[in-house]
This record gives sequence, C-alpha cells and structure tokens, in this order.
Amino acid sequence: MLTIVHAADIHLETIFADVRGGSRRRAALADAFARIVDLALTRNADVLTIGGDLFEAQRAGPQTARLIYEQFARFAKQVYLAPGNHDPYGAHSLYARSDKPANVRVFADPAWTAFPLAEAVTLYGFGHTPAEPGRPFADAHFDRPGVRLALVHGSDEDRCPPGKRATAPFTTDEIVASGATLALAGHYHGGYVVEADGAPILAYPGSPEPIRFGERGTHGALVVTVAAGNVRVEPVSLARTRLFECDVRLDGATTERAVLAGLESALADFGGSDYVRAHLLGTVARGTRVDTDLLVERCGSRLAALEVIDRTIAADYAELAQQPNVRGHVVRDLLERLEGGDADAERALAYVVAAFEGEEIAP
Repeated sequence: MLTIVHAADIHLETIFADVRGGSRRRAALADAFARIVDLALTRNADVLTIGGDLFEAQRAGPQTARLIYEQFARFAKQVYLAPGNHDPYGAHSLYARSDKPANVRVFADPAWTAFPLAEAVTLYGFGHTPAEPGRPFADAHFDRPGVRLALVHGSDEDRCPPGKRATAPFTTDEIVASGATLALAGHYHGGYVVEADGAPILAYPGSPEPIRFGERGTHGALVVTVAAGNVRVEPVSLARTRLFECDVRLDGATTERAVLAGLESALADFGGSDYVRAHLLGTVARGTRVDTDLLVERCGSRLAALEVIDRTIAADYAELAQQPNVRGHVVRDLLERLEGGDADAERALAYVVAAFEGEEIAP
C-alpha cells in the first residue's frame, strides 16, 4: 500500500488586513503547515504532495524558506510540489534555491512531468510560472500502466466559488479524458472530493486554515491510499481557527446598554478560536450611541478577534409619522397597529424604515 498526504493553499506570509488579529492568523498558518507534516509522520506517509500556494511569493523571505525546508527535512521522505499562482516557479523563487532539501522535487514547468512513486503508481505534476498556464488537462494524455495521479493547482470550472478567479481551469470531463485516475488539486480553499463511477476523480484538501470570510467546505489535508489499483481519499480536518460573519439586528434599541446586550447575545456561541465580523443592522432610536470601539473592547475579549461594522439606521418614529409622504403614511398606520396590540407591527416598522433608507432586507 502507498500512502500520500496531500495539502495545498497554506498561503504562508499572508497579510490579513481585512480583519483584526491578522498577526495571529498569519502565525496560525505556520502552525497549520507543521500540522500537515505531523499528519504525514503520524500516518507513516510515503509521499507528501503540495498543490500550490504554499506561500505568498511577494512577501516570502529567508525566514519563510527556513520554515519550509525545516519542515520538509523533518518529513524526510519524498515531497512533490506543484507551484500555484501565488508561489509560481521562477529564477528567483524559493523553489529555485540550491539549498532546498534533497527530498523535495518541484514541478517547475507548465507541462506535465511524470515521476514513478511505486510499482504501477505514477505521479504527474504541472507547475505554474509567472505566465498564465492555460488549461492543464486540455491536451493531456496519461498512459502509463497502473494508477495515474495528477498534481495541479487550478480551477474546477464545474464548481467555481462565486468571485473566485479561475486559474489553470479544467473540468472533470477533461480529467477523465486525460486518463488520470485522480487529480490532486489546489486553489480552492474549501475542500471537497468529486467521484466518477464510484471512485474519486478530483480532490481538493482546502486550505488548512480558513483564509477568507465566507469560504465553504473542509479545511485540512487529504490522506490518499493506493492499494491493489484502488484509490481511497480521506479528508482530515486540521483547522483550529474559524471565520464567521454574522448579522446582529438591533431593531428598537434605545440605549447603548441595549446595543451591548444585543451584540453580546449574538456572540454567545463563539469562542477563543473564532474571528468574527459582526454587521449591526436595524433601526435604533435617534441619539442611541453605537460606539464600535467600545463594542469590540467589551464583546471581543473572549474571541480571537472581533470586527464590528455599524449599518444601523437612527430614526424617530413619531417624527417620521408626521411626514407628508408614503413613508409617513405607512409609519403612522403601523404605529396605530402597534398601539392596538399588533405584535408584528414593531418589526414591520423597522423593516419599513430600513427599506426606505435603502438597506437590503434579508428574508
């Protein structure tokens, strides 16, 4: 049996300027990289593969190189790297250094190169250079006997996440047509496995830690076993941090204390490993203080980090009811219903005011 641990998208040296606690998150990526090697050692893996974006090339320096090479030397067995769009191979790349460990092999060209891993098991690798590489599987033809694994950093066009830029795109049909048994990919930060005819054909491990808010899928590495011509893929979660965005409705809040209580309630289920971006929404009474710095100080101490975005609308319903327009008419009507005991009128008031202010209302 041959055992491979496959990882990708570690993104060492990423700057997290979009969220508080960025330095801690950057350090967490290095910890995650070490856990990938720990997993390979624990599972007694024969091979470690990296499907690109191991580091951010524009910020990687001598310290990054030392970290990478120390970890690969610790694994000691064969390491195969397919550079991605964030860590492309070039003359000045960390991958081109002469002091990298002898067990590390880098696929330096945007063309398929084959390495035998074991009897009847071949690894094909495709690397990025600074130039856009095109479609890696378009003209590929893998014909060696046995199991054929394709290591690549690229975009599964059939499942491209919204807003994700396609790089080295391909389809599962192209993978099948190429003759590959399984594509071990990188680029998508949410991991998943695609099957064809009951067997895995494409697998993304996901980034070992979440990189951006809104990512879906698993975050970790894959343990791939090859035995008697059969391939099995086991996703292993490695993430120790979580990223959440949450909407906090503060409709009807009249004091700063009420604002604090509303946010504290919304964050009750989060903890010390969570980086949270809270969007404050709804209509509050005019003059109600919404101090985001205070909210972060009071509510963020037990979280890894907290960012608060204030999108509340301050309104005086009595004043609005006097306006000689459609909004004034609707507010007057709802105030009358509220006084008459209509339990839904208060929420309807908040939605009406928000709608007139141009705020998007979630169903």
